[in-house]
Formats: sequence, C-alpha cells, structure tokens
Amino acid sequence: MKKTLTFLFAMAMSISFAVAQIPTTDVTTAAPAGAEMAEWVEQPTADNASSMQLTDMSFPTEQDIQALIAQNVDNPDQTVAALLNIFLGDFGIGHFYTGQTTRGILDIIFFWTGIPAIIGIVEGIIWLCDSDAQWQARVEGWRK
Repeated sequence: MKKTLTFLFAMAMSISFAVAQIPTTDVTTAAPAGAEMAEWVEQPTADNASSMQLTDMSFPTEQDIQALIAQNVDNPDQTVAALLNIFLGDFGIGHFYTGQTTRGILDIIFFWTGIPAIIGIVEGIIWLCDSDAQWQARVEGWRK
C-alpha cells in the first residue's frame, strides 16, 4: 500500500513539476481596436512563437523524485498531522498521513464507536505540543 501511494505521489509531483516548466503566454495583451479576432489570433508575436514549442520541456530526474519523496512522504509535517488527527481522527486520516496504516485501518473499523475521534483529538494536541526533536523521534519510532 505504501509503495502504491509513494508511486502515485511521485507521479503527481513529476506531472506538477513538468507543468511548472511549460512556459506561459501573456494573456494581458488585447486585440487592437477594430481588428478582427481571426486576424489577431493568426499573427503570433515573436516571443509567443518560440515559447509555444514543447520540445524544450524537461522532466524531473530519478534523484529529483526521490528527494521529493524523502522530503514529503518520509517526513510528515507536524502541524498538518496534528490537525488531520484532531479534525479527521475518527477516520484515521492523521495516521494514514504519518504512515501508520495499521492504526488508520483500526480507526476506520471502529469509527462508529467514537473512540478513535477522542483518541485523535488527544493525540493531535500532544503532537502539536511536541518539540521538533520529540516529533522526529516519534516519526522514527513509527518507521521501525
């Protein structure tokens, strides 16, 4: 499951990186007064003609993807994890975000009791009060 999520995350980051590399055109220029729209569209500017080629688009390398995964998947943000656990802890979203899939599945199974919601609120508050060193130690404990 984690490999699938990691793969989907890597693909999404790769696509967003590629889209960010596509040059944009200036849409603020308006057609000259009295000109027909067809004539205005058919005459690209010199800047616009060269930037519309997709051949100079670059894709991220394997090292870029691994760095993005290490930064975003292996190191969950403390505030995001805590808020997800406080507000969506009944469904285990905070645990899925931090990589604790077993705990997340247990939260989904027992969500109807309300117990995971209470535990999620308490854990979320504890996570918010952790220092950076305590949070990193907690994350390392989950990874083992």
